Formats: sequence, C-alpha cells, structure tokens
Amino acid sequence: MIRSRRNFIKGLCATGILIQTPMFTACKNEQTYTPILSFNHQEIAKSFFGILFPDKLAPGYEKINALFHLNAALTDPLADPDEIEYLKNGFKWTNETAQETYKKDFFQLNTDRRMHIYNNVWQTSWGESWLSRLLTIIFEALLIDPIYKVNLNEAGWKWLHHLPGLPRPNEHIIYPLILERKKESKPITHINQL
Repeated sequence: MIRSRRNFIKGLCATGILIQTPMFTACKNEQTYTPILSFNHQEIAKSFFGILFPDKLAPGYEKINALFHLNAALTDPLADPDEIEYLKNGFKWTNETAQETYKKDFFQLNTDRRMHIYNNVWQTSWGESWLSRLLTIIFEALLIDPIYKVNLNEAGWKWLHHLPGLPRPNEHIIYPLILERKKESKPITHINQL
C-alpha cells in the first residue's frame, strides 16, 4: 500500500512539475526573505499546506520549506503576472470566506473551523484549481535541489528515494544566474561555461 502510494505521489509530482515548469523561475538562492503575504495569509498557507500534505507519512510542508517556495513563486519577476495575482487572490478570497462564515479573519479560527473553511473553499468554482496550485507548490518544494532553500536536508528526495540528476546546481550554476547569462546572448557550448 505505501509503495503504491509513493508511486502515486511520484507521478503526481512529475505531472505537477511538467505542468508548472515556468514556476521553476521562482528558485532563488537567498538565505532569508521578507514574506509578501500578510500574517493572516501565511496562516492560510500553513493550514492548507498541512491539510494538503500532512506530515504523518511524508516530510510535511515545513521540512521541505514550502512556505519559502510559495514566497519565491509570488515574487518571481519572470512568472506569469496573472498566475501570481490568482495565487494572491486565493488567499484574499479564503479570508473573505472566513469572514462571511464566522465573522472573523482566518487566523482567529480554531482548527475545526479552519477545516470547515478549507472544505468550503474546495467546493467553490475557484477553490479547487487554487488548492491544486498550492499542491503543485508543495510538489516543487519536495523535488527542487536544496541549494534553493527548499527540500531541506533532501527530505523530499529521501522520502521518495529519489536520486537527483547530475550535475547538480551549485552557487555558480543556479537557475537565476543561468537566466542572466542567457540575457547576455552568449552561446553555451559546454557545461563548464555555466
């Protein structure tokens, strides 16, 4: 059962990454970040990440630093502006649902009420696709190289028994730097030029 579940998760991860390839531009080599989401919206992200990817059988969203990756995705200058706006709006709409239902902001709700809001969001016309996008953010954080400050201690790779491809990125060949070199219009004819 666990082996087939692991294969299912691997397949979902691969599919999510293939569908969301542009989001890899969110990978940045920064030690710290200033969250662009409000405290309330971060609480929504953490609560929903915990529901979508519980840490009972998997590393959990904290061990793979999914919140950091979400912030990177929301601040990526190369990402589709409509995608970023949709992600941000999902947090706003979720809080509006909490206010309409309980007359409180999401962060003021207890666990049972947060789960009720999750179920309400999931059943809306926008909620299912928005939650799917949050799940894709988790899968990306699960599989991206730890040099990008996600998948901490290779937790996702270890859980999936994944061996990363070579060469792995280092501080000289990380995705944002490769993009900068691409802007310079210098042809790359050998891996050592990266």
